[in-house]
Amino acid sequence: MKTKLINSILKGHVGYGAGPGIIELHEYECPCGKGKILEEHNDIPGFEEHTVHIHCNECCNKYELNTDLDVRSWRLDIK
Repeated sequence: MKTKLINSILKGHVGYGAGPGIIELHEYECPCGKGKILEEHNDIPGFEEHTVHIHCNECCNKYELNTDLDVRSWRLDIK
C-alpha cells in the first residue's frame, strides 16, 4: 500500500561544482496517523541520492518499506 501524499517541497540547489540541481521532499501520511513517511530525492549532479523512511515507531514494527521496483514506487508491506 502507498499512503496519501500530504506535502511536497521542491528546492533548487547550487550544486557541488558539477552544476545546479533539485531537492524534492515528499511527506506521506502514516497508516496509524501518528507519524509520517518521508521520501527525499537529491537530484544534484555528482550527488544523487534517493531515500524513503518511516518516521513512526508503531508502523516501523508493523510494516516494512518495499522499494524493489524503485524508491519512487515504494509501498508498505505487512511484516
